[in-house]
Amino acid sequence: MNSQFLTNQKGVTLTELMIALALGLLTIGAVYSVHLSQVKRQIVQEDVLAMQQTARASLDMMAREIRMAGYDPMGVNRDADSSNDFYGLDYHPTELHVRADLNGNGVTTDSKESIVYLYDDSTSTLRRKVGRGGRQPVAEHIEDLTFSYRDALGRSTTHAPSIRAVDVEVTARSAHADSHYPENGGYRTWTIRSRIVPRNLQ
Repeated sequence: MNSQFLTNQKGVTLTELMIALALGLLTIGAVYSVHLSQVKRQIVQEDVLAMQQTARASLDMMAREIRMAGYDPMGVNRDADSSNDFYGLDYHPTELHVRADLNGNGVTTDSKESIVYLYDDSTSTLRRKVGRGGRQPVAEHIEDLTFSYRDALGRSTTHAPSIRAVDVEVTARSAHADSHYPENGGYRTWTIRSRIVPRNLQ
């Protein structure tokens, strides 16, 4: 082999190699940083979407049962015997009490005819109690739940026979804290509210 050929071959110097490695690392670092930012943004978006769905689903579930409040196909609330009368919505400041004669036998002591919704502050959970059953979880990551009751003229009332509508407000929060969100310990919140009018209390 020609020694002059070997001598004239140009290679990569150590300096050039170090510069190439540094540029490669910078490029990889920038790509990873962008990827990490996108992943975090996606997690936040999924959290926000889940939070909104939780609040909507909770309110929808309560609304369906509130609209059935006072269902009385036997007319026990309109007959001369007042001993078996029942209120479709009982007043309670922190719980929602719904009653309906779903099977039409004239009493509301049967299974699924008495429903209570309540907020468990210790676990940030919306719970639902049916009849004599336990308080089962309906939705997690609930920040707050409030009820206010309205009479036929839309005025606030605490008198059960006068209740004709319920204002329900549900505040859900994100499942994970976001270090870039300065408020509420990093947890985003979303509130949905609705005035629900039972069909059978008009």
